[in-house]
Amino acid sequence: MRVFRIIGVLAVILGAASVALAASGDEPSACILGDQALAQKQPDLAVIQYNECLSKNPPTFKILSNLGIAYAQQTQFAEAIQAYGQALALEPDDATVHVNLGLAYIKTNRPKEAAEQFARSLISDPDNAKTLELLAYAHFAMGDYALAAYEVGLVQRAMPDDHSSEFILGSSYLRLGMSLQAIPLIYDSVSQSKSPDAYKVLGEALLDMKAFGPALENFQKAAGLKPNMPGIYSDLSLAYTGLGKPDKAMDALKQELARDPNDFTANYLLGHDDRVNGDETEALKYLDKASQTDPGNTSVDYEYAVLAMKHEDYAKAESILRGILQKLPGYTDAHVLLAQVDFRLHKTDDGMREKAIVTALQRAEQTRSEAEKKVVENSRGSKSRE
Repeated sequence: MRVFRIIGVLAVILGAASVALAASGDEPSACILGDQALAQKQPDLAVIQYNECLSKNPPTFKILSNLGIAYAQQTQFAEAIQAYGQALALEPDDATVHVNLGLAYIKTNRPKEAAEQFARSLISDPDNAKTLELLAYAHFAMGDYALAAYEVGLVQRAMPDDHSSEFILGSSYLRLGMSLQAIPLIYDSVSQSKSPDAYKVLGEALLDMKAFGPALENFQKAAGLKPNMPGIYSDLSLAYTGLGKPDKAMDALKQELARDPNDFTANYLLGHDDRVNGDETEALKYLDKASQTDPGNTSVDYEYAVLAMKHEDYAKAESILRGILQKLPGYTDAHVLLAQVDFRLHKTDDGMREKAIVTALQRAEQTRSEAEKKVVENSRGSKSRE
């Protein structure tokens, strides 16, 4: 299963969210100069002045908080985190500094710590929908898609015209397998932001729905705006494969591996292609690399099950497939292969049950595909009329 990524969403959500505190007239000169530098967007000078101020005067909540902002503007997030933490030691319930600290944690890829800070901020400021949106984003980054969807759904009700919340809600729905609900939200968000990240996520949603042409269009837009975006050439490869253009698909995979030799999707796809073409040695090289990047990935495990089946190691294949289906009960191909394994192991009743499950899944997939096709057509039509 492919991985959806939301990169740079914070710029969509809040932009520059840090808020400085106002200066007072009776502060020492270095402190005032730090405030002035921060107001004039001169973070380097602000850091110097604030540190001089702190070296000569007792620390205050305001100076420490503003020092954290100056460090954050320098992208020195470790120092910003320390300054914000010291400020909160003096005033533990300040909602704004909790948000600023959460943003610094997001910037250092620490969503769990960020979520804690956004939640603390909401205790003091419970009606702040933007902070709730940030909390939803943090939970999305942690992989808690159901909670993220619930929280950002509340944001949507509070701010129905907020397109960044639409994007997070749609992306959460996609991870939960709710494509019908996701597509209109993401289309609407893309029409407003036209960001490369939004184009990429929309393309991945369309790809999962086998709408390869529209998916390719969105990936090309994303690549044009941000050529070094992680995973974009792997996505292009999948779209080209779906459109029956294997040469272009292979060229895109080579571009992805040139950008990042550890890219999961590129290694998985190359391993899959080599396995299909009978080159087991090369297949295992790429599949093992993909497995190192994403241990326990069900798509890679399925490839291992196919190879085990090829070597008539049916017990191994059965073990792998049952592990896959514990994670993804609706993985049709795994049920198909497990039925074959059951028959080879003379488990006739189990094999017949797996065949019945396959038939039911295929019917459900056809119904869902027809419904998704209508949603895509309606969403594209609505976008083209704007």
